[in-house]
Amino acid sequence: MWRRPLCAVAAIALVAVGCSNDDDGDSAGGGGDGSITLWTVYDTADRIATMQPVLETFTEQSGIDVELVGVSAPDLSQAMVSAAAAGDLPDVVVHGVELAAGWVNEGILDAAAASELIDELGTDTFNESALDLIRVEDAEGEYATVPSDGWGQMIFYRSDLFDAAGLEEPSTYENALAAAEQLNGQDGTAGFALGSSGGDGFTMQVFEHVALANGCQLVDDEGEVTLDSPECVEAIQFYVDLNEFAPTGAGDVDTTRANYLAGRAAMTSWSPHLLDELAGLFPDTPLTCAECANDQQWLVDRTTILPLFQGPSGDEPTQFGLTINLGITSSADTESAKELVRYLLGEDGYMGFLSISPEGRFPMRNGPEAGDTSFVDGWRELAVGSGSETVTVGELYGDEAVETIATGATGFERWGFAQGYGALVTAMYGDLELTNILRDALDGTITAEEAAAQMDESATQLASALG
Repeated sequence: MWRRPLCAVAAIALVAVGCSNDDDGDSAGGGGDGSITLWTVYDTADRIATMQPVLETFTEQSGIDVELVGVSAPDLSQAMVSAAAAGDLPDVVVHGVELAAGWVNEGILDAAAASELIDELGTDTFNESALDLIRVEDAEGEYATVPSDGWGQMIFYRSDLFDAAGLEEPSTYENALAAAEQLNGQDGTAGFALGSSGGDGFTMQVFEHVALANGCQLVDDEGEVTLDSPECVEAIQFYVDLNEFAPTGAGDVDTTRANYLAGRAAMTSWSPHLLDELAGLFPDTPLTCAECANDQQWLVDRTTILPLFQGPSGDEPTQFGLTINLGITSSADTESAKELVRYLLGEDGYMGFLSISPEGRFPMRNGPEAGDTSFVDGWRELAVGSGSETVTVGELYGDEAVETIATGATGFERWGFAQGYGALVTAMYGDLELTNILRDALDGTITAEEAAAQMDESATQLASALG
């Protein structure tokens, strides 16, 4: 296992819409008139601005205008459903893997178009793990969407506090819980900043990360929901126990990050997108720990990251992973949409596309030919940060970390995909009922056993509704 302290958008017609609350799809719609629409979850002003020249170059080369619409990740699922109902889908959508299979079932994504494009680009140029996550059954095409990039969940921890207390690294349930208990309350530091908000996608991701580490699976090989298994009960109980040492208040993507950057948490489970902020390279979420005022490297020099985690019932250490994909919709101007995706994953556009928040976007296409790793090599040289305060991805991670991330990306673990139940995962991430049940367990109103039974019933009902 790797462990180390951290060191150191199209044509004139392009419209960038800040849409954290824009879910009506008014700017969407298929092309057919020399223009297409791209929806992206990279919706902040700086990320939209970074994407504009990439799309301008595409328009110059292809003659196809692109309207860019930003939609925040939490709003994307409902926005797409609303757009589909209105007959106003975008042509291409940047989305997380958990939505892919469900959107094929709902007639939102064109699996045949995605599969044809993957075959054309070469299946052997893509990360096999990313392809495994988007396989669909009973669809016209083998793949739901086209993989672009991804990240694996990591545990960030304060190695200075661990060393001073003589603690083992938090790579297991036992070590993480022991450290959280011992370090909690020291100089105002909480043991573990944990996702704990009900109805929250971040909580869902962190819990799935913890559950997978203990061998808790959503379904078995026969498709039977297994969330009431002993492994899942054990995972829920661990989560409840760990939450006893969390900061006060609900834990979500913003509060867990804020607590860690303030030096108020000894550990947290987060994506690599925390890395640029941890290194003081993202002004919108600055370091706020007292010592960081005079030394922007203070926290990064005292943080170690672990990509793998294991529970007592887990067969081996695992890493939860999320891939970002380019979906071609069922109402798209298909040939123009394919041309855009082809460009964004090709030699002319891929590095520009990945340059938006590259610290958390490991390429899922290795190179333009089988055996070629030029896209991975190019990613290492992308700049992280803003303004004059930047470092390359390779400098941010270090050579050993890059190799570990590359290796980890070949084996991301997720619920349900391997068994062909990606549509169930889409539904679960849509209603997030499991996080509400988990919240009840954290509040002590139900036991871990009762929570597991309720989670199992909820997932079973969703699976039955899907048919």
